Amino acid sequence: MQSILHLNPLLEPPMTLPKLEIADLARAGHVTRWHSVRTSRNQTLAEHLFMVTRIANHLAKDIFAGDLHDTALLRIMEYASLHDAPELLMGDLPSPLKRHIEAISGAANPVREIERQIAPWLEEMREEIRRHNPEHLVVVKLADLIDAILFIEHEGIGPHARAVCSGLLEIFGRKIEEANGSYPQYRWNMARTLLDALRQNNAAGQIAFERVDGHA
Repeated sequence: MQSILHLNPLLEPPMTLPKLEIADLARAGHVTRWHSVRTSRNQTLAEHLFMVTRIANHLAKDIFAGDLHDTALLRIMEYASLHDAPELLMGDLPSPLKRHIEAISGAANPVREIERQIAPWLEEMREEIRRHNPEHLVVVKLADLIDAILFIEHEGIGPHARAVCSGLLEIFGRKIEEANGSYPQYRWNMARTLLDALRQNNAAGQIAFERVDGHA
């Protein structure tokens, strides 16, 4: 199939797009996210990838329980730890922009094509999981949403951030409903349980640690 970058001469690059290398991962601590939302601090890509990996690990064990083998868990964690790696070169495109591009371009999505060109190994990993265990991709997406909700709920500033958080919660709920419909044999509501626990106890350990003789 001909690349969509060659179907439109305006999109044709002057040279071959660079491929993500292991050295690029060292920059994950400098690349930031949430450019279109006002926040009290920057979230780095490295922070996001770490959190999604740990949350996905927890979710996979809770949701799949005895149906989850160690090899599959490692694959979930590997994909989670790299799922947004193209942002190292592309930056964090706002989700509304991605949705508009997808609506306009349909299957010929230039953003996805650029991601495929700069990180073909990530696309191969995603497709392999989709062929064998597509439900594992759902876990990573739920983990991605949980991290986004937690970050913007605690670090977001102003009405726009609150609206973004509300929208993320709606998407999260729909994803759980879709997962329950597509893969009813698994315990997808454990994702909601985990999110609720994290939202309620986000600072509990820190507060408890800082107490001395029962006083803060």
